[in-house]
Amino acid sequence: MVVKERKSYIYKMNFIYRRTLFKFCLIIISSIMLLGVNDVRRPAPEVTVHNIRELSVNIGQRFMVVTSDPSATDAAYDILKQGGNAVDAAITAQFVLGLTEPQSSGLGGGAFVLYYQNDQDLLVSLDGRETAPFSATPDMFKRDGKLMNFYDAVLSGKSIGVPGTPALLGELYSKYSSIDIHKLIAPAYNMASQGFYISDGLKKSMEADKERLSKNEKSYSYLFKKNKIKNLEYAASLTDFAEKGYESFYQKPLSENIIEVSAENGGNLKQEDFDNYTIKYRKPICGYFQEHKICSMGQPSSGALTMLQILKMIDYNPSWHNYIEASKLAFADRNFYIADPDYVITPGDNLLDDYYLSSRKDLIKDDAILDNPLYGNPPNWNNDDQVSGIDYNESGTTHISIIDAYGNALSMTSTIESAFGSRKMSNGYFLNNELTDFSFSSEVNGNKVANRVQGGKRPRSSMTPTIIFDPITNKPKIIIGTAGGSRIIGYVTQRIIDMLYHEKSIIESISAPHFLSRGAEIEAERETEITKALKSIGHKINFRSLPSGLNGIYINHQKEQIIGASDPRRIGTQKGNDEKIY
Repeated sequence: MVVKERKSYIYKMNFIYRRTLFKFCLIIISSIMLLGVNDVRRPAPEVTVHNIRELSVNIGQRFMVVTSDPSATDAAYDILKQGGNAVDAAITAQFVLGLTEPQSSGLGGGAFVLYYQNDQDLLVSLDGRETAPFSATPDMFKRDGKLMNFYDAVLSGKSIGVPGTPALLGELYSKYSSIDIHKLIAPAYNMASQGFYISDGLKKSMEADKERLSKNEKSYSYLFKKNKIKNLEYAASLTDFAEKGYESFYQKPLSENIIEVSAENGGNLKQEDFDNYTIKYRKPICGYFQEHKICSMGQPSSGALTMLQILKMIDYNPSWHNYIEASKLAFADRNFYIADPDYVITPGDNLLDDYYLSSRKDLIKDDAILDNPLYGNPPNWNNDDQVSGIDYNESGTTHISIIDAYGNALSMTSTIESAFGSRKMSNGYFLNNELTDFSFSSEVNGNKVANRVQGGKRPRSSMTPTIIFDPITNKPKIIIGTAGGSRIIGYVTQRIIDMLYHEKSIIESISAPHFLSRGAEIEAERETEITKALKSIGHKINFRSLPSGLNGIYINHQKEQIIGASDPRRIGTQKGNDEKIY
């Protein structure tokens, strides 16, 4: 979709001036009214938090790549340095991540991509989400009439969907790549053939999941019986990709190998499921916050719609109290309405209707807290037979942010759902358990759940690959995304508020403590002045570990400077060139 909606420079500057003056006056008035009160409704920016390692940051002037693994970052950087574009670098990075960070993503999983092509002023979003087998039924996750235990389902063959990542990479390569595929697979191929050492991040994930991994001998022996890993099967799969195309992943023998693993563990994948898999171009979902155009992934991702609902509801006053309350309302809508639009009639963009969100915003009160947030009634919608459904977290997820020397920007989030997916391997990579992202219950009191299991359907996701456009240049200003399951939406939204309203740097923002809401309570990483203030007005807060994998790029067009930053909670890195940006 073309990223247009241009306004004149003078109009924008006048608008920003008027808005700044209004905000200044509002702050003065509020300060007089609330003098001496530690009010969460207009908090000071949060200070940087000390995390598991020092914040990693890089400043360049020509291009930048940020990933959650140093080997992937280095490989993608080398491609950019050779003159490759953002797509070339992303393909290279994903091939390496599938090898060195197999707990998070790979060729056995799925992904979403948001790609801005600078010379065409074109923004596209690609859906590489996994699909259920055509034989899947609404009671797929029932055993003896009862819902399966979640992890029993994860470790079964029923959880494995048709992988979408190979087709997504193939589509990106055929449409947008500029470098020979053999060069793009070379870093991962060489590491797989010659061996690579287990990173600290992978080692921690292995230890945390050792019991479940031990239930599959092939997976366990691959990871635990050596410090340096070779993966000749993975190298062979990469060779097939280069020599035969991505289609080889959906044909025998590679597809047959996956079908066999699925069947041995109670799954129902068939060759017809692989034959019919396609990448889908979805309409990017865009909206405005603080004069910036923000775009992300539409359905079956709930990311863009939920994030933009929150931001649009609080644009008039982005206080942290309002952020939390708007999140509750947006998640109520998310859980009720959002699903694969090819299988379920959904409100879609109507969830962002201005009048609708104005009515939802009216539910947010300065002196009250929503204890039981309910879904709303968007315009042009009438489905009395639908009901909310519960889903689980995607913890096996990674994100890639790239800006190249030509001004192209890419935001890609990929996943295998749980850590190490189904814990089963085929063709050198771990297979997803993405089908457990469906709601296990297909009906509640006779009403259908939007995210229920259906044959060929793509499960709802929370992945939120995002590109934010500068209001003056209309070029990418911020590229951001993260891992974190359904918390992804809150992680990204919090950073957007931090950067665009509180004017924090991307460095400060990414390292700041997480806090968010997906329902009645707040989840927070640790106690801060903000959480103290939220508690003082009655918010319930659950302090807990909140793993993520944020990474992002900030492009300062005026200073001709690019800043890349990665989440200190993981081992990610960023690398940029010191030549001038486009």
